[in-house]
Amino acid sequence: MPMHFVFIKLSQATVLFPVLLGVINFKKLNKPFRILLFFFILSILFEIQASVLKTIYHNNMPGLHLFTVCEFIFLSLVYYYHFSKNSVLSRFIILNTCLFLLAASFDAFIINGILEPNNLSRTYSSISLVTMSLIFFYSFFKNDYEFYSWQYPMFWFNTGVLIYFALNLFYFMLNNYLVEHAYSIAYNSMRVHAAINIISNLLYAKSFLCFSKSVVRY
Repeated sequence: MPMHFVFIKLSQATVLFPVLLGVINFKKLNKPFRILLFFFILSILFEIQASVLKTIYHNNMPGLHLFTVCEFIFLSLVYYYHFSKNSVLSRFIILNTCLFLLAASFDAFIINGILEPNNLSRTYSSISLVTMSLIFFYSFFKNDYEFYSWQYPMFWFNTGVLIYFALNLFYFMLNNYLVEHAYSIAYNSMRVHAAINIISNLLYAKSFLCFSKSVVRY
């Protein structure tokens, strides 16, 4: 079995870490993290359907289009509830979600097509989520909290979001071009993406682990 295939599957399997820790600490989770846990459980189903469609039809792009939409909505909801007391940011997140859905629709049915990689919607999603993560960090470090940052679940979640979407931004943006004109680079980029995915899932798992402590700051 090729090592490339094994590494990709290992990367996909790491989603089980945040799911396991989320389920263990489910009673202690606040609303944003219960939403996040549901997203990771849904991600497992998407990983299964992607493998099945690729094996049978040799094309799992329709599932990727749908996953990107679900991913953006669920992660935006986490930020929406976190910034619920900030009316400006709350409205921005709602408006941005509507704009994303419009871009995703154009990507799936007009620009690239449902059977092609959705580089437009994934790029839009990445830029938006990186922006929200930077806003979080600005707000977080601006305030003088009485606890360490590593005790805070949102700190680890936000770090995972920033690392995953910032480092994969150009991969999502240029994937279609690389597949057509530089396949070897696109092939190796998948490995880099898989490595970043592992790191991010471990950071998400750490965010759920924070809820197991005796004192948790939300």
